[in-house]
Amino acid sequence: MPRHIRLGMMVLALLLVGGAVYFMNLQRQVQRLADLPPEVRAPALMEEPAFEATAPRKKVVLFFASAEVDGQLEAEEREIYASEEVTLEAKQILVALIKGSLSGHMPALPAETRLREVYRAEAGLLVVDITGEASVRHPGGITGEVSSVYSVVNSLTHNLPEVSEVQILIDGAEADTLAGHIDLRRPLPQDLSMTTMQNKDEMTGISGQE
Repeated sequence: MPRHIRLGMMVLALLLVGGAVYFMNLQRQVQRLADLPPEVRAPALMEEPAFEATAPRKKVVLFFASAEVDGQLEAEEREIYASEEVTLEAKQILVALIKGSLSGHMPALPAETRLREVYRAEAGLLVVDITGEASVRHPGGITGEVSSVYSVVNSLTHNLPEVSEVQILIDGAEADTLAGHIDLRRPLPQDLSMTTMQNKDEMTGISGQE
């Protein structure tokens, strides 16, 4: 057999062996990955919307649980960047709520909570999607849960005329409750009865302006 043919056959044999080894390693890798438990997809966390420093600003009122009167929500004035997009203003309001009060009021939501997304649904309905820390890190109790839920609902409906109801999702899914008491399976309307403000035009006693 000519030498060049023998060399060609040797090269071909080496290629076949190398290919077989590669295929076997690939099979083992695929099998190892298949045996791993499915990963939980990380939430697509939303950052606070970015605006130019010269963009117009507007005053808003946030609601936090009172540190002195159990079950009462205290109004706190802030400023956000104005936008024609309701969701962009809503995101700023929610991020500010999560960051907490500037006037010593109780947190609206656990500090570990993160905003996932805000959606405009049917007319008047805003859907807020927050991470599970809002629930698992919540201190509990019906009064605390009511305060948390209506800190969100009232802060959005009070400042955004287009919004009359708010639905809260947890980790992208409908949740029965936040901490065992308040039904989150349906949209919730504004309820200012637990605040010192009884209507949208009343601004008495508001503190904490940035």
